[in-house]
Amino acid sequence: MPNLELSLPITTSPFAALLAAFGVAKWLQVAGMHANGDAPEVEVCNGGDRIIVRTLEPLTAETLAKTYPGSLAQWILTAKNGPAPSGWSVFDYEAERKRNDEYFARRHKLRKRNLRLEDLPDEQRHEIEELEPRAAWYVAGLVNQMGALTTYNKAVKRWHACGQIYDDLVRIILTMCDGQPRAIERAQEEWESLAKKHSLEKNADLTATQIVNPEQGKGANRAKADGLNNANQQGFWLLEYFKFVGLYVAGLPRTVHGKKDRKTYVIIPSRQGLLLRWHERVFAEFQRTFYPRSAIKMDILASLCYTRTMITEWEAAQESLNIRRRRPSDFVEGLAVASFKDLGSAFAVMNVATIGLPEWVQWPDSAEKARQIAQALEEHERIVTAIGIHKDKPTGEEEQLLRDYRDFLSDRDPSLRAFFRFTTAYAEYVLREKARRFSTNNLEVIIMAQETERPKAFLPLVQTPGFRRIASAIRQSTVTQQSVNDNLYDIRYGLADELHRHSRDNADFLRVLGKFLQEYSQENGRVLERYRKRGEKVPRERVKITTEDLEQLVELVDKYGAPTVASLLIAFGYAREPGRKDDKPPSDEASTSEDDGETSEAIAEDANNPNEPF
Repeated sequence: MPNLELSLPITTSPFAALLAAFGVAKWLQVAGMHANGDAPEVEVCNGGDRIIVRTLEPLTAETLAKTYPGSLAQWILTAKNGPAPSGWSVFDYEAERKRNDEYFARRHKLRKRNLRLEDLPDEQRHEIEELEPRAAWYVAGLVNQMGALTTYNKAVKRWHACGQIYDDLVRIILTMCDGQPRAIERAQEEWESLAKKHSLEKNADLTATQIVNPEQGKGANRAKADGLNNANQQGFWLLEYFKFVGLYVAGLPRTVHGKKDRKTYVIIPSRQGLLLRWHERVFAEFQRTFYPRSAIKMDILASLCYTRTMITEWEAAQESLNIRRRRPSDFVEGLAVASFKDLGSAFAVMNVATIGLPEWVQWPDSAEKARQIAQALEEHERIVTAIGIHKDKPTGEEEQLLRDYRDFLSDRDPSLRAFFRFTTAYAEYVLREKARRFSTNNLEVIIMAQETERPKAFLPLVQTPGFRRIASAIRQSTVTQQSVNDNLYDIRYGLADELHRHSRDNADFLRVLGKFLQEYSQENGRVLERYRKRGEKVPRERVKITTEDLEQLVELVDKYGAPTVASLLIAFGYAREPGRKDDKPPSDEASTSEDDGETSEAIAEDANNPNEPF
């Protein structure tokens, strides 16, 4: 008995096909469990021009058709569309809203008392945690608030009506997903014949709503672009139903913090495949801990947070998969994201894009390595989250910082140009805002990840003693001196910008760097002489730069060029060395729960967005 393989073509962007594929995967899992008593292993793969869904064990159409598995998506009941159909699985929107309100009210009381949820006794903490918004709430909110409720409930109703002819419906699903030409059209024709025979709704079409088809706007999809009309696009109802199911399985809808704009993220599996059972375990935790932020921050943090969640589930992945994977992107290529702009009476699709997973993260080979990588990812999350957090609106500089970091996640550039743009601009931001800093060991992790793809490896550069000592001199003249908060040495504001501006030419860069090191050494000598005359020891001596250090740096500039050396000097010079108490700005010691924007108000804004037309 062969394994079953289904496929769904990508006709425009991958967004809609991904949702449909995950919906079909969920159907195979649930239907197989109802038929055999045990859920089959199902895998979702990126086939390039199609999304492939396959079982990893034998499964036939006859087995799938044995027992009607029930509805895969609940009928959504609101205050304006009741009563709910009798005997159906129903999502009570208003009851869930009241439950959410209670949760946020309790969290707000805790914050007023300066208490965290973790500070409560276990019984009280569990009582509040039980009220936390369920994942289905975010999907129901998306469907309701974006005017897709009628279409969604129609799809659920049609599936429910097929309970008595489920064996015929299985045949139509397999036709729709057989990967052959005109598969969807042939499935529609089969449905029309079946509907006529059993007095069901013959029309195979259903409105292709933009919440699951963001690329299908009104009037802009004519085969021949000879005009526009204001009609809704249509799709085969069964395909649309699976897209709605896919929202629950692999879709993450969120409202942009401080606005009514929306984003929906969908997981993109790799070509090697993503096991559905493991995905659901990772995705459930990802949904629970991902909160609304600004539009750009959400893109970045979705990638970082999802990767970190994958890493924390390392042991489960080892049990589930026997294929060796090198990076998280060997499981999941990234996230497809649809951005919706609130226009008051409706939402408009602004963009459909892809966010990659961090290429510098290696798949761990031990539990200890997994813990270290998760800590490194958390450092990146904290840094990104804290940018502009204490302001009503991020500045243009802060927005550009976030864009550069987002480019770094997605461009897969081994030269790390986008990352160096970020670290160079972030260096001055660190001094001005006393912001969090990267640690030098985590910078080395980023550099090592793509070493084999570079014409010249960066690691020998950053491990050169002269480079490290000069980076220490930069650090001690800037962020370290600022964190110590005394007048022993001057703080060199603007140093990163000066080094960067003069890095276009090797000789010019070496002249500016030499001038800084000369002034740095002279200041060291003056401080040493002042305390020597008093017969005292200098409270805090700085690293001494030697002629050998300078010779090594000149050789590095000749080999790598000033732009690369300058970028790495700035990145490492403004980073912190782990374990050094005098090299840590105050914000590095701050709490990460409330200060990082993960407040109950931020979550409540997303969970109970009032912009609801129905």
